[in-house]
This record gives sequence, structure tokens and C-alpha cells, in this order.
Amino acid sequence: MTVARLWRFVDKRALLVTAVCLVVWRLLEQIPVSDVTPAFITTRLYNLSNGPGLFIAIGPNSLPFASLSLAAEGIGPYIEAWILMNIAVAVSVRLGDLLGQPAGRKTVLRWTRFLALVLALGQAYGFTVLYQSSSPPAFGALDWSARLLVCLALTGGTAMMILLADALDDFGLGFGYGAVILYALASLGSEVHRIAGYFASAPSVEALYKPMAVWTAFTLGMTVAGVAALLAVRRIEGTELRVLMSGVLRPPEVAVAVVVFPTLMANSYYANFPTLALWISESWQPYGPNLWLDVGYVLLHGGLVVLFALFFVVVDGRVAPFPSHLRAHVTRLAVIGGLFLAFAVIAVPVANRFLTRAAGQSISISGADVLLVVAVILFALRSVEGYRPVVPFTASPSGLP
Repeated sequence: MTVARLWRFVDKRALLVTAVCLVVWRLLEQIPVSDVTPAFITTRLYNLSNGPGLFIAIGPNSLPFASLSLAAEGIGPYIEAWILMNIAVAVSVRLGDLLGQPAGRKTVLRWTRFLALVLALGQAYGFTVLYQSSSPPAFGALDWSARLLVCLALTGGTAMMILLADALDDFGLGFGYGAVILYALASLGSEVHRIAGYFASAPSVEALYKPMAVWTAFTLGMTVAGVAALLAVRRIEGTELRVLMSGVLRPPEVAVAVVVFPTLMANSYYANFPTLALWISESWQPYGPNLWLDVGYVLLHGGLVVLFALFFVVVDGRVAPFPSHLRAHVTRLAVIGGLFLAFAVIAVPVANRFLTRAAGQSISISGADVLLVVAVILFALRSVEGYRPVVPFTASPSGLP
């Protein structure tokens, strides 16, 4: 579809609402929470003067207080709440029945929003504790009322993001997936800032020529592979089944939450067990000092992605049951899709890391973010065109891609 043809299909008022929502979102990143220490503010502002003018304007320092702003948590807690509610279907027959009915989905939506605010409040508390340990500390000594005020401000930012997502769905170009679109755009924005940061810190643009070429090749390859995988279907006895039955969001998100849990616990108890916590933080990763432990980490992470891909397909089957004669095919496709996700989310970033470093500069890539952005763009383009596929690009009745 050409750009001119796409422009003809777009609802101009919906496009305007979408633009306003995006502007409000970016404005939230300019409003810092209260009680930030002067030393932290001074340090962040000093970093603005470092780097070439072009890249400093779009690099990670271009939004010096974004990590301390009302939008610091963003739409993330809402997406996490959706995933948790999706997991709950596996143990709650009632919840599965509710998701299978239009009126029930509205009830689940209310529960999900409440859970999102609870998660946001809990994460905000951890956020205040974490930033008290930064150098220099972002927060000084906080009594209960000051800490509560910061937590409520951050939670209010998440509530505002949920309202923006609803506005996109009702009046903009959200097509019912406004929250996922904002989540994907946040990942895309972080990627742009991060890449600009490499150029801002490099001694010269020429120094990044080879590693950036390698990174670009991996990114383009992942994009093409993602489009092919998302559009791939298999017709069995007149029924079309998608290859990526589990979608691209849920398995990687849950797998990474499980695999980083030891590191999170180590950081939480660093004061009591500093030696053990430091060893876990340095070793429990794909690029640690112990080769065999690195290999074990990668294999475990990949196995979890495949396992959760299969798990979420089973969960979706409880909400919208598959015909009995297709279950074996569904299971097989779930495993194939999980293997593809494991390759894209784990193997590709690891290979990219080593090859870009060999080219002169290590430049990381997030396979999960690439796949999510590709999924959102595909769905948005098809929705603008008015296309409603028999095999949807979203994975389940939950609306998560």
C-alpha cells in the first residue's frame, strides 16, 4: 500500500486525536516528581552539555528527567496486569468464562485496571527505594508522607497513560489496542534515544561505521523475519492457524521476569549478602565471566520462552477452545512459534553483541522490542486499510499481541 493510498484511508480526526495523545504522553516525561535532590538535578543537567549537538538533541540525555517523571512507569503496569490476568485464566474457570463473553470482558477490564494501579503503586515504592541508592541519590531521606506523595504521583502517571490508551481506542487510531501501541512506541523511543547515545559518545561517526552496519543488518533481518512469521499461517482442513500462536509479547515478557528474578532478589538483599549479591549480578547473565554459566543462562532463558509460548496457547484455548482434531496441530505450531521467539529474543541479540563488539563497538539489540513494534505496525496498517483478517495479528481474546 502506498503512502498516498494509506493517507486516503486514515480518519483525519482520529489522526489528530492520536497526535494529541502522543504529545500529552511526551509532556508527561517533562514533569518530574517532587523531592528530587538538587545534586541529582545538577548532575543530569551537566550531562546535557556532552556530545555532538545533533545526537545530544535526540540522545538519552535529551530527556534528563524522564526516569523521574510522571511517565516513568508508563503503560507498563497495565500491560503487566493484562498478562497476569491472562495467566490467571489457567487457574480460574470463572475468569475464562468471563473473557469468552462481551459483558464479561468489560468486568475483567475493570479488574485489570485496578490491578494495574496496584502494581504501579508497588513499583513506585520500589522506585523510590532504588533511586535513594543512586549516585548522587535522586531522593534524600523521605518520611512516609513524602514517599507516599511520590508513589501516588507515579501511579497517577500510569493512570493518565491508561486514559490516553482509552482515548486512542475510542477516538484515535488505537483500534482497540491503544495500550499495546503506547507500550511499543515507548520501546521504539528508547531505542532511538539509545542509538543516538552511541553516536553522542563515540569519538567519531566513522568509529561506528562497521558496528552500526552489523547492527542494522541484524535489525533489518529481524524485521523481515518478524513480518514473515506474523503473517505466516497454515491451512488445515479449511481452518487457518497462525504460526505464532502465542503472539510476540507474552512469552518473552514472562520468561525474562522469571530469569532475572535471582538478580532482583540479590539486589534487594545486597546490604545483608554483598559478596553473594555481587556474584549473582555479575555471573547470572549471558555475558558473564563463566562461559558455561553463560550458556546455561541462555539455554534456560530460551527454554522458558518456548515453555511459556506453549502455556499461553493452552490458556487461549480455554477462552476460545480449539476443535479437537486441530489440537495436535496447535501444539506443534505453538512449539515452532516458541522456538522462533527464543531465536529472535535470545540468540539474535547474543550474536549481535559479539559481532558488533568484534567490529569495534558493542551495540545491543532487543529482539523482543523489534518483534513487538513490527506486530503493532502491521496491525495498525491493516486496520487503517479496513482489513479484518480471518487470522488476527493479536494472539488471544485478551488483545495482547
